[in-house]
Amino acid sequence: MQRTWQLAFKIAWRFSKGSRKQRFASFVSGFSTIGITLGVAALITVISVMNGFQNQLEQRILNVVPHLQIPAQSKVPAPLSKLPKAPLVSAKVVLQSTSGLHAAQLQGIDPALEPDRALLERHILRGHLSALKSGKFNVILGSEIAQQLGVNVGDNVRIIATDTLIYTPFGEMPSQRTFHVAGIFQFASEVDNQFIWVNDADAARLLRKPLSQVRQTRLFVPDPLNIEHYSQYLPPHGLDWRHYYGQLFSAVKMEKTMMSFLFCLVIAVAAFNILSALVMMVGDKQSDVAILQTLGMPKWLLLRIFMIQGAWSGCLGAFVGAGAGIVLTHHLNPLLELLGLNMALGVGGVPIVIEPMQVIEITVLALVLSVLATLYPAWQASRIQPAEALRYE
Repeated sequence: MQRTWQLAFKIAWRFSKGSRKQRFASFVSGFSTIGITLGVAALITVISVMNGFQNQLEQRILNVVPHLQIPAQSKVPAPLSKLPKAPLVSAKVVLQSTSGLHAAQLQGIDPALEPDRALLERHILRGHLSALKSGKFNVILGSEIAQQLGVNVGDNVRIIATDTLIYTPFGEMPSQRTFHVAGIFQFASEVDNQFIWVNDADAARLLRKPLSQVRQTRLFVPDPLNIEHYSQYLPPHGLDWRHYYGQLFSAVKMEKTMMSFLFCLVIAVAAFNILSALVMMVGDKQSDVAILQTLGMPKWLLLRIFMIQGAWSGCLGAFVGAGAGIVLTHHLNPLLELLGLNMALGVGGVPIVIEPMQVIEITVLALVLSVLATLYPAWQASRIQPAEALRYE
């Protein structure tokens, strides 16, 4: 068996040197190797960048948005009972300052019961989360909300609960109250323009309801992007983070899928070039194949010879492309700076996350397409009839 493989490799190497007639086929084969290399490298780079953006969105948005929300006065389902939890009062409000109005999503929290309190503290630019004490009517605003309202720590804002109406001598009016700005947070994402934090007891007073009637349960899941596994257990009127940002993450996922598909087509086209080059080579080597058959070479060995010859280009391109893709991805930000393309999002540059399993899958895909491209030419070579091929020799 080992000798047959050695013989197949020697003959395949001999055929790959080619003759002057085969220069075009050799050119096509070399071009296909370059195509697979570029396709694999580009796909690894693009996927790693998209992973980075997705991971950054998860860190900057899903740390603020509730992963799962259990309605007030509802029990946590048994399959979700082991997840970390915290109380939450959620309401749509309008903030008013001397500079204007701004709509926002109010989150009433208890800082002492927050599992990710340390993470929230790291994103507070000014102030502290501990300022949200019951009865103090303090509020921590997103940075963009504070900027649009023209307020800073120490100023006051009026918070209006649009869904809660009270009766006054002037008729029905939304419930409202003046809050003191005790802090400003920044996640460098959409949440800076949409969320504010207050104490949950103060939020209940704003809504003019007992805390027990408006206090929901917020659950934290270890992998928010696989929320379907957990959301199936939600009770009626329960929500997950997709209620707030489902469309955004769906768009990112679709973009990632389409970019992967496009670069897979590049690899497929390069594999088709392998097929074309191998078909031309089989046509040129008909007499050589016929002589090998007259010497007693079996058809399965001929199949192996041409499969090795064609797969060599694909394997070389796949492994070189994988290595080039990893190196390019690691040095992408310095390269962009060198080219003057400042695409950085924050001080860290373009976010990059290399998943080893994805690199392996892309490399294996290129290898499989390359091997599949050799099947038809190899089968065609095994069907050559020695008598017809050597008739005019």
